[in-house]
Amino acid sequence: MGLYERDYGRDDEMSPWERHQRSQQPKSMAIIVLAVTCGAWVLDILTTKNVDGTRVSVMAEWFACYGTSLIQPWYWYQFLSYGFVHDIERPFHILFNMFNLFFFGRAIEMRLGRWEFLRFYLVSVVFAGALGALTYWVAGDPSGRFIGASGAVSALLILFVCFDPHADLNWFGIVQIKAMWIVVAFLVWNVYGSLQMLSGPNRMGGGTAFTVHLAGAAFAYLYHAKRWNLAWLDPSRFQQSFGTSVRRSRLKIHDPDSKLRKEEEEVDKILAKIHASGEESLTRAERRILERHSRRQREMRNQK
Repeated sequence: MGLYERDYGRDDEMSPWERHQRSQQPKSMAIIVLAVTCGAWVLDILTTKNVDGTRVSVMAEWFACYGTSLIQPWYWYQFLSYGFVHDIERPFHILFNMFNLFFFGRAIEMRLGRWEFLRFYLVSVVFAGALGALTYWVAGDPSGRFIGASGAVSALLILFVCFDPHADLNWFGIVQIKAMWIVVAFLVWNVYGSLQMLSGPNRMGGGTAFTVHLAGAAFAYLYHAKRWNLAWLDPSRFQQSFGTSVRRSRLKIHDPDSKLRKEEEEVDKILAKIHASGEESLTRAERRILERHSRRQREMRNQK
């Protein structure tokens, strides 16, 4: 029996959530991050202020990451927020980052699943931001600032190559090249730029935050080499821990949504595996998970 002959593969019996997973253009987490980032860029343009005839970004003032953010805990949110702000005067800045997020992000999401991808992306932003701010101090430019998703996008590139270094990439549809050679060029360019930066302040106005790129790349390499999993950052884990503590006090908390979220995340990964390797690659346990999920969806529909 083929995959689409099973209960969980029939379009006429599938729930809206299941049809969403089977869609040719699913609203993946990578696309959601891309849309949020582009929305922030448009909002930034609409809220600029005019200073002596020059457009000044209000969002960059508040959400860019500064070297001084390291010693100002009330600004630590900037280690995350800078990744969603881009240069309003140079559209290529956001276009380049979003192109790579679209290309590499969706591929990584298929390997990790929606929620692990999101955790990886956001932690990459924070890690690259914190290390980047530190290097601005070392470069003697603590007031320097940087913006953009380049650190996280660099992490996606490196993780993609770690998974498949011999993949053939059609770069901008013009040049076909092995993925690992793109990484070589990336590292040479950024190491050289970082050395130049450390030998003299490279301010945000006309420079590139090379060290932020390298920090994102380093995080991706460690994530792959150490076989990290960021599921411990799932808020539902904290709820479960809290629930355990409460039960010890003879209080019970019933949280069915947590179980459903965990099951949906497992189904995400299984469907991604089917897309990448076919139904034959599934284990018995994975097939049971799909069948149990399909049965649960049918029961929920029958109750309505």
